[in-house]
Amino acid sequence: MFIRILMALPIAAVIALPSWAAPSPFEEPIRYRRAAMVMIKVHYDRLSQMAKGTRPTTRDELQRNALYLEQLSRVSLDGFVPGSHEGDTKASANIWKEWQNFKSLGEKFQGAALRLRDASQSGDVGAAKGVLQDVTRACKACHDEYKLNAPTG
Repeated sequence: MFIRILMALPIAAVIALPSWAAPSPFEEPIRYRRAAMVMIKVHYDRLSQMAKGTRPTTRDELQRNALYLEQLSRVSLDGFVPGSHEGDTKASANIWKEWQNFKSLGEKFQGAALRLRDASQSGDVGAAKGVLQDVTRACKACHDEYKLNAPTG
């Protein structure tokens, strides 16, 4: 009988392993928002380089990057589902405690990104430069309040 129990233990462990190793239901929203933020940073950095004169600028490139930034701003809140502050994330738990404020900051970012997209239509970097500063302030306001320095998980 003792041998049967000893033989059954590894089998039970293997059967139970998937439940122990099951991915968190929050992995997908965390990956989603991380991907959105990476893409936002790519297009923001390009626009910033154009504004500083360190990147060659064409009308098409200015408009395209401003358009992509504006489009990405609209999905930036979608990955912040309740409970997804746990895991490999830099999102503060205060986001969900202060959801209305967080959402308001996200909407300010969206508005600034929309104004930047509109300002870029002329192809004039100078016209877009001032509005890019509004985008910078909107990003910083949210990150200062709700982004942790290191992942929580």
